[in-house]
Amino acid sequence: MIHDLLVRGVTVFPGSEHFEFVPGINVVVGGNDSGKSHLLKLCYTVARWSADGGKKSLPEKWAEEQRLRKDLMRVFAARGLAGLTAQNRGNAHAHVEAGMEGEGVPEGMGNLVFDFRAGQEEEGLHIQEMPKRFLNVPVVFLAAREVLTIYPSFVQVGSRFPEFLDGGSWDLCRYLDVDAGSVPISTDAGRVVARLEKIIGGGVVKRDGRFFLQRPGLHPIEMSLVAEGFKRLGTLSYLIRNGSVRKGSVLFWDEPEMNLNASHLPVLVKTLTGLAKTGVQVILSSHSLFLLRELMIQLSESRNAMVHRKFFGMIVPRGDRSGVRVTCGDSLEDVGPIESLEAEIEQADRYLKLSYES
Repeated sequence: MIHDLLVRGVTVFPGSEHFEFVPGINVVVGGNDSGKSHLLKLCYTVARWSADGGKKSLPEKWAEEQRLRKDLMRVFAARGLAGLTAQNRGNAHAHVEAGMEGEGVPEGMGNLVFDFRAGQEEEGLHIQEMPKRFLNVPVVFLAAREVLTIYPSFVQVGSRFPEFLDGGSWDLCRYLDVDAGSVPISTDAGRVVARLEKIIGGGVVKRDGRFFLQRPGLHPIEMSLVAEGFKRLGTLSYLIRNGSVRKGSVLFWDEPEMNLNASHLPVLVKTLTGLAKTGVQVILSSHSLFLLRELMIQLSESRNAMVHRKFFGMIVPRGDRSGVRVTCGDSLEDVGPIESLEAEIEQADRYLKLSYES
């Protein structure tokens, strides 16, 4: 899991911001252009880098610096390090400290500290502290773009030209390469899969390098014909079944509510709490008031008392160019007013007033 992250001078964070995550559910809340996706991508990059580093017996620092630099540029789809600095020009400097831990990685043994400069593209990234031990668990990123439909093309292009694809989607395709059912899953994980398959009406299957939705008693449906919101749920279901999302793994999910009917969100929240109970660290972003309220409701129930939770508010003050202001707490109320959420509440008040007057 990723324990904490300190950033300074990276993209929307010109100042120093420190994020402390929990093993259960971590929720990043904010409006458009507040940096939610940037935070998830940065956390994903360092965690994924650590997980890949664990496959090497004696990693060389200089080689790991180059690998981390390439990973940052791939995941952010950036042409150079300059675009990842807060100033985005000249010799701008950025600094990152990440603490990672897990099975076989005690606290303090998985720390990574690095910085980079915009004006020194090839040699601009320097690792100041290498982890003494690397993560040995899957690290999965579910982005806003689904990949089941384009999986065949991604595999063909990515196997030859991986640098042309965004890192998160290519990594996800590599996880999807593993056949479902290749490893046994726990009973609790099976319940999570059952909830997801109940929403989408069936299970995702792979045949001849393509994905289909198999509904009971019907012919398989091509994924291009399946509702957009169901594709990402089907992706998660498949990743649980093939063992990519399991106890100890880290799941990053950018706006899980996207393209989903509100009636499905309570079951989606049960899925998130179910994953947390199986030992998956979940880090998600959202600006859906319905989803966030449903999270608060279900997390307050006694059956979820053991689920650790943390909320982060990403606020960009109007007319203030000093960058994002970050708040955090154990509940949605602790992160302060979020403009996008306040707009939904204000509209609800106006609608109720209209209904009352008519």
